[in-house]
Amino acid sequence: MRRHLDKIRPIRARLAGAFARDRRGATAVAFALSFAVLAPLSLGVFDVYMGSEQRGKLQDALDAATLFAARSSAQTDTAIDAVGDTALAANLKLISGATLQSSNFHLSGTKVVASASVTLPAFAPTLFAHQPVQVNAEVQRAMDRLEVTLVLDNTGSMTMNGSPKLSTLKTQAKILVDKLSAAAARSSDPTPLRISLVPFSNTVRVQGNTSVSSYNNASHTGTGIPSWIEPQGKSHWGTGRSDIFSTQYTDRFTVLKSMSGGNLPWAGCVEARPQPYDVQETAPTSTDNDTMFVPFFWPDEPNSNGYNSSFNTYIADGSPSPINWLSLEKNPAKYNGKTPTNGTFTALGMTYTKGPNAGCTLQPIIRLTTDFTAIKTGIDNMNAIGETNIPMGLVWGWHTLTPNAPFADGSAYNTPHLKKVVILMTDGENTDYDSSDANASYYGGFGFIWQGLLSGLGVNSTSTQRTAAIDARLGILCSNMKAQKIQIYTIRVEVTSGTSTLLQNCASSPDMFFDVTNVANLGLAFDAIAGAITNLRISH
Repeated sequence: MRRHLDKIRPIRARLAGAFARDRRGATAVAFALSFAVLAPLSLGVFDVYMGSEQRGKLQDALDAATLFAARSSAQTDTAIDAVGDTALAANLKLISGATLQSSNFHLSGTKVVASASVTLPAFAPTLFAHQPVQVNAEVQRAMDRLEVTLVLDNTGSMTMNGSPKLSTLKTQAKILVDKLSAAAARSSDPTPLRISLVPFSNTVRVQGNTSVSSYNNASHTGTGIPSWIEPQGKSHWGTGRSDIFSTQYTDRFTVLKSMSGGNLPWAGCVEARPQPYDVQETAPTSTDNDTMFVPFFWPDEPNSNGYNSSFNTYIADGSPSPINWLSLEKNPAKYNGKTPTNGTFTALGMTYTKGPNAGCTLQPIIRLTTDFTAIKTGIDNMNAIGETNIPMGLVWGWHTLTPNAPFADGSAYNTPHLKKVVILMTDGENTDYDSSDANASYYGGFGFIWQGLLSGLGVNSTSTQRTAAIDARLGILCSNMKAQKIQIYTIRVEVTSGTSTLLQNCASSPDMFFDVTNVANLGLAFDAIAGAITNLRISH
């Protein structure tokens, strides 16, 4: 039996070894078969991953290039394509082995439409169909361009009795500028936003102090004097009107030059034009004196033996007999060689510096600009003085937006995707008060009331009649501006008298009027306006 078992064991060992060898071979065969299937699948997954990675990089690069092309000044398909291709090449990151197959940028109306494709290396070429990675982008070049003017009340009531209205206005107006400029930065248009600033009281300051020392008295021209300024007051000599000087066509700059050794400047303020041009954008022309602008000049009010001596008296008149206050006031000869008396006077609770530029201390107008820092600096420099003449400020807001002279800075009307916007803020009603002296008014944009420049009203008119006359001019002005599709937002701040109807009607629609009963809420009105007008977007 043992001998029988001894014979069997070697045979079983040989069989076991053979079986083991057979199992290892089967495993190798199974692994080989599995690898043949799984390897292409793994490489295919890698293909998909790399395709997705390249698609993201291509989309990012195409977005950036399309935006760059849209912001360029290119106006043809060829030019747009050249700009876009260059920008895409600069921004595109390709994975190893990938190549940019094609790219195209073209115009479709106001849009820039772009496409690009990239071919990828194929790690599993027999398992999947390998199409190029293709992406698209689209940028709206200019949903809206904006030309915005800030017409801001700088009258004395803005700071009177410690009122914080002016300081609050400065803060909130600067925030508004920042919001508008931030929205503009998201636009694809190269110049999506321009802003102008028009501070106003009973006048506006069209430029800063301007020397008249080299002024030519014969040609009525001088360095820095705009061609649309008419210094002789010729429009004042029309029917029903009179001038501040008794000698016809006395040149205000010649008078200024004769004073203080020629060192007295024109401070840059102007009067309103005669009707109907006071509420129109008609370009000034030297062939029509009524279209020109007369420089601001507050005459010396006589101070002879205490007569009519309450306000802006700065030249000694002597003691003629008999005394005629109007002849003293209108005498141009008295200024020759004189220097204005130093000092101040008080009117309506405000302090003025004596002289022909009294009341012309406003921040000058800033014309349409993309320099938003300059606009904010101008806002910071605003100061309060004078009565309220809303149409005076609003019409100059229009002058900054119109394509017509005097500035001619505005784009043409009906330019596609262009909004012209006025933001008018005031804290008072229109006023031209009776000064209770011989002039029966304070000098301002309408001169003295006795000159008949305000709807023909004279010294016997009441303050109520004068307010009504200015209101009527404002109503016509608002209608004229809206006829040109200018969008008008109006803000009434802490006005406790009168009615809001005038400013409501001036606004382009009821929801564009804001009655702010507490100046602390002024920012909410500006926020609403900023949100309404900044319809600037980029689309994919």
